[in-house]
Amino acid sequence: MTLSRHRSRSRERIAATAMELIGEHGLAHVSMSLLADRAGVSRATLYHYFPDLDHVLLAWVELQVDRFVSGVERLASAEPDPRAQLALIIAELTDYFASRDHRLGLEQLGNLAVAPATARAVADRMSPLMELVSNCLRTGQEMGQFRPDLDPEVHAALILGLLGAIRPHLVSGRYTPGQAAGAVTSLVLEGVARR
Repeated sequence: MTLSRHRSRSRERIAATAMELIGEHGLAHVSMSLLADRAGVSRATLYHYFPDLDHVLLAWVELQVDRFVSGVERLASAEPDPRAQLALIIAELTDYFASRDHRLGLEQLGNLAVAPATARAVADRMSPLMELVSNCLRTGQEMGQFRPDLDPEVHAALILGLLGAIRPHLVSGRYTPGQAAGAVTSLVLEGVARR
């Protein structure tokens, strides 16, 4: 195993351990010392990777976003039909927004004064998802399934914005992922379908 891969795995393990502790005790009751003990590393090692708990939490959120985006890209690449691919992306996002990991990360991020640069870094990790939706729309146009007057980049942003708007309803439990995915998919496919 390379040194960089070892470091990456160590960061992932520490971040996952932090989230376990936060889930058990709440952020206010988790210290760097407690995290080092639970993760099985020295405090010096922990501070080598993260200067404080805020950075641990942000690393965990970034890891979750990276994993999610990679998984959606894999699933979408196996679906040749643009309509089905768009529905799949929407369903995956609603499932993710309703997940415990997303809720826990979102809840803890709400407790932090997130710097604009950090918020941008997390948002940048979502850019492959924007590209995936744009490409799906473009392919649908080329196949004659989607309206030729769509602007794939603008409409991808609108679709992801729509999903962002329904996220609070998923987090609160007002809608199930299936209900939310159905509502968004119906609205989106009606809007982008070629007439």
